[in-house]
Amino acid sequence: MDIQFSARHFNASAGLQDRIQEEMDKLARFYPNITSASVILDHEVEHQRHCEITVNITGSQVVASADEENMGKAVDVTLERIKVQARGEALPLAFASAL
Repeated sequence: MDIQFSARHFNASAGLQDRIQEEMDKLARFYPNITSASVILDHEVEHQRHCEITVNITGSQVVASADEENMGKAVDVTLERIKVQARGEALPLAFASAL
């Protein structure tokens, strides 16, 4: 899966990018209709970290974001929100393919 990373107002570590890549790869295994993703990490405000993930699924797009005190927590919350939305997008596709 093609993932674009963007870090605003700070340099995202390779470890953080690798962790997000691993989680997105796991998600793609369960939902093979995911084609690409965009990850925006922002550290503009002093005690607030923002993570936004956009996932392109065949025929639609899922977007989730979170604001937390640390970037790891923001990423975790955002990924969980993406998983919940991806389940909703995948169900109609599963029913359509069963017909």
